[in-house]
Amino acid sequence: MVTKKSFVLDNGLRVFIYSFPELETVGLSLGVRYGSVDEKPQVNGAAHFLEHMMFKGTKKRTWKDINEQVKDMGGYDNAYTDREITNYLFQVQKNYLEKGISLLSDMTMNSTIPKKEFELERGPIINENLIHEDNPENLFYDYMPKVLFKGHPAEMPVGGNNELTIKKITRDHLFEIYKRYYCPKNMFLCIAGGVKIETAKKLAEKYFEKYESEFNTPKRTIFKGKNKLRKEVVKKSGIKQARIAIGFSLDSFNSKKVDEYATMGIINEIIKYRLYEEVREKNGLSYDPFSVYQAGNTIGMISAEAGTEPKNVEKVRKIITSEFEKIEKGEFDKTELERMKKSTIIKYKIYRERSLDMATNIASSGVIEDEPDLFDKLPQIIEKITLDKARKVAEKNINCNRYSEVLLMPKK
Repeated sequence: MVTKKSFVLDNGLRVFIYSFPELETVGLSLGVRYGSVDEKPQVNGAAHFLEHMMFKGTKKRTWKDINEQVKDMGGYDNAYTDREITNYLFQVQKNYLEKGISLLSDMTMNSTIPKKEFELERGPIINENLIHEDNPENLFYDYMPKVLFKGHPAEMPVGGNNELTIKKITRDHLFEIYKRYYCPKNMFLCIAGGVKIETAKKLAEKYFEKYESEFNTPKRTIFKGKNKLRKEVVKKSGIKQARIAIGFSLDSFNSKKVDEYATMGIINEIIKYRLYEEVREKNGLSYDPFSVYQAGNTIGMISAEAGTEPKNVEKVRKIITSEFEKIEKGEFDKTELERMKKSTIIKYKIYRERSLDMATNIASSGVIEDEPDLFDKLPQIIEKITLDKARKVAEKNINCNRYSEVLLMPKK
């Protein structure tokens, strides 16, 4: 039986416990309200750099201690930085929960950003960015925002630019972010999985209650730009496949419009399924056609993408634009809508049995949308989406006379 509890520690840290005692694992997710949209252009990539440094040493643990203690627990640790959040993730067998929370709190409360490790870590970050740049599948994340969000911080790459920023960022830059924004009131902790409510509550209090830091919240600007017909061609050496992405900027998340947020999620599922059928199964033009919908604190976007042989770009473009045009006109029926609604609701049920996914999802919603309960609310909201509602939302958000296109082509 699932139970949950939400509370705030005296220092301002928001905590959400999602108890599913039948599970053998517990997921921990500590989200920080700081991402690439909060950076100054000259230090773009600093949020991601700092994320790496949280694993490099505290007042009582070295990076090797952290690695070995995670391994000794048989656990999993990771983190990611996005435009509006940096999120630290742990998954442990439930008997090791206290050790996991102790380690997570020490990393975030007592990081020393060791000087030696800082200089060494610059190399892995540069190479991570190179891997990212070499992967054409990152068209959605790297190139589309540059076209959709011109003049807004969201156009900057999350990982920064190796030559312009990463090689110039100093340890002091990271300390400034750490001291200003890594504070309890700017964080959200989720504990999800095989743990009792009271046990999790006591551990959260024990290891995070003494965490004190001055409160500063990033000042963000919501993107207000309007869609325009834009097309950009990027030619890149060393690739053989072309990739095309077509997308639209949308409203940022608004707690008063959760039903529209949920509806756009279902519309995206319809587009994704249709592209798989039309581009891959019926025409054999691509291995990986897909679409993605995101809505956060400052931006919203939907984009469809596919990789194909350069000679087939026009065919893929026509299919993607055709599917968007059909969605805009409301050319989908109740059967298709209900199938996607059912599929999405089932996915949420599966999430409940994956403790880390559950913790990550809840913490992210708590930080970005200030709606930690969104995880539980969405299935009920999705269930109520009508065909008329879906068609109105589609018509509002999709305008095929004003789409943005990015074409990545091999450079001859």
